[in-house]
Amino acid sequence: MRQDQLSRLEELAERLADTFLVEADPENWSGGGKLPQDMSKTERGDRHWDRKGAMGTGGVLRYTLDLISSGKTNQTGDQEVQTERDADLDHKIREAEKRAAKAVNRVLDKAKKDSFDKAIHGTKS
Repeated sequence: MRQDQLSRLEELAERLADTFLVEADPENWSGGGKLPQDMSKTERGDRHWDRKGAMGTGGVLRYTLDLISSGKTNQTGDQEVQTERDADLDHKIREAEKRAAKAVNRVLDKAKKDSFDKAIHGTKS
């Protein structure tokens, strides 16, 4: 793996870790501070998806960290094979970056919606 790819992956891992910390915090989940029996059906469903989103981000983060780890230990090899691996890795990095951007956008959209709902209705959905 090339050094520029490793640095891009490390930057991606940093962003993913920040996103994961926000998504995995139960205080940021729907129905925060309520017991399940005190939540509406919608709040329980939204909470389920909040957890699934956090797990998805955690999975992408773990995969990214695995790529970084394997890239650092796999610095030798035939140039032709290495070039093919680099092209494949570039593709994987682009895909991981797209997934990370979507995850960040989901969190931001939810925050905007919650803020809007609170301003308009005086409640959090």
